[in-house]
Amino acid sequence: MEAIFHGHSFVELFFEWKRILIDPFIIWNPKCDITEQYYDDKPIQAIIVTHGHDDHIWSTQSLAQKHDCEVITSYELWKYFENVVWIKKVSTHGIGWFVMYDGFGVLFTQALHGGWITDFSHWYTTVAAWVIVSIADRTIYHAGDTWLFWDMKLIWERNIDVAFLPIWDRYTMWIEDAVTAASWIKAKYSVPIHYNTRDKIKVDDLEFARLVMLWNESVPKVLRPWQWIVLE
Repeated sequence: MEAIFHGHSFVELFFEWKRILIDPFIIWNPKCDITEQYYDDKPIQAIIVTHGHDDHIWSTQSLAQKHDCEVITSYELWKYFENVVWIKKVSTHGIGWFVMYDGFGVLFTQALHGGWITDFSHWYTTVAAWVIVSIADRTIYHAGDTWLFWDMKLIWERNIDVAFLPIWDRYTMWIEDAVTAASWIKAKYSVPIHYNTRDKIKVDDLEFARLVMLWNESVPKVLRPWQWIVLE
């Protein structure tokens, strides 16, 4: 299985010629290495959305409608996806529930972050979440957008293979807190996300890697768009 980074917080999981997309942000993402047309001849099994902000859902509607694939998200985003953007296949479950799908499992856990979304006439209150995806005895943790808080200490019990952690934004963790999170989670690999997409969130990702190495609880992997980690 490959965990492919596409810039910002967009991660693609590729296994057995199937693709699971997490927080697809393609249009208006200056760091993304692909276009939506890249998937025209590639099957998408599911799209996982951690929360309702534009930089995490921007390409969900067009990809889900074109590929007729399932969108997996929190219960609170269900009405928006089905009633506002007319996505036909939306699977929802609450925070804390582990649900098996066709060949993979998904667990949403609460994040410390906002989740408001609007269709310019109504505001929808949604829950921000982390997501844990289990595929073929491998476990991937995507932190979405979150601030550091004590519950992240519990993630290590899941034996995480790859942790994707936001490292720089006034709305998420800073580098020092992301490094602390990496030391708590103790994933085999820790990958920085959600940085350098805009001028306000520019940061030295190699500083994150250096500090994670000093803790010696995880191996840092700084990925550029279209680089990946192979999990065998």
